[in-house]
Amino acid sequence: MENEIITTSSIGREFIEINQEFVLNETPRTKTVFKAEMHPGGVRGWLIRYRKDAKGNCEEIIPLNFNQIHTNDGVKIELPTDAVNTLYRKIEELNRLLEEQGIQYGDHAFSIIDANALIITDQNKATIIRKLLEDNHGEEVWSQFAQSNPGIATRLANAKLQSDRIAVLGRFEVMLGDDSLPENSWQDFFEENTWIFGYGLRYQILRVIQNQPNYGGSDVSGSRGQRGDYLASTEGDMRFTCLVEIKKPSTQLLQNSEYRNGVWGISSELSGAVSQVQINCAKWEIEGSRLDQNRDRMGSINTVMPRGIVVVGSTGQLDNRDKINSFERYRREMHNPEILTYDELYDRAKFIVKEDEGKRETEDDLPF
Repeated sequence: MENEIITTSSIGREFIEINQEFVLNETPRTKTVFKAEMHPGGVRGWLIRYRKDAKGNCEEIIPLNFNQIHTNDGVKIELPTDAVNTLYRKIEELNRLLEEQGIQYGDHAFSIIDANALIITDQNKATIIRKLLEDNHGEEVWSQFAQSNPGIATRLANAKLQSDRIAVLGRFEVMLGDDSLPENSWQDFFEENTWIFGYGLRYQILRVIQNQPNYGGSDVSGSRGQRGDYLASTEGDMRFTCLVEIKKPSTQLLQNSEYRNGVWGISSELSGAVSQVQINCAKWEIEGSRLDQNRDRMGSINTVMPRGIVVVGSTGQLDNRDKINSFERYRREMHNPEILTYDELYDRAKFIVKEDEGKRETEDDLPF
């Protein structure tokens, strides 16, 4: 349907009138309309029935003074069902307009673009799109987008994903400032946001298969055997397991004092985590991954010299060249696992968000 334009004009302090009369019912001899005004408290108006002349033009109304009519007299205006439905729809449209725009001084024009009273203006279209993305409207809404305009459906989905990731980035930053958070809080956070690992590790997307799994001595979700924080896998035509161990941002990377002049030894927490991942990788490859119950759980995921990852500490602890040299040489010489610090993961997550934002800017602009 074509857009319907309605115009408003100020008629007093915080009062505006709708310049159009909404036709509710019309016959060859009469026309019934709704004439509306709006104020901060809502919509008010009049039902007016015009009489037509011989040429079909509406005659000027003569207001009826109820003080002059007989006690038993009155005015009765019949509204057919269609007229009542139209009246209801128009009042709903005006209430939506009032909610979106408020009472604006002067003369203004607004466009009503659909039968469900969605009023789009240059000022409110961003709000409406964001609300659509944030609200849980169900699959039918996205199906309609995909059918009518597949391109915009994809862009809207990407915009929602980007918005979510920006929020996650903010949460990540707040969590980094809270030294009291236990390891399991970080485990929950990374489990909810695996994209942080996926883009950070040579662009292989990691998917969590089992939280705190058993790598041997039992099935992958059992209560016995060697445990770790995450069992993940790479994504691709061939999928391979990858074991992730989560420590805290405050975990020390190096010992408290130099081992020798210019040489800083690796902290017991970090070396212990590295050893644990190495043992878990071996245990999972030779035992846990070969159990029938685990193969059933993991489907097409393969285990061949599983990769390990340790997330630990912060490079902010490396406050001199000797510390940087000692830590970086240690992890560069480490074949497995890969050692990542929290600030590095945060910077990579920030890069992902910025990269995705740059890709969106090359697409057609959305009304945000």
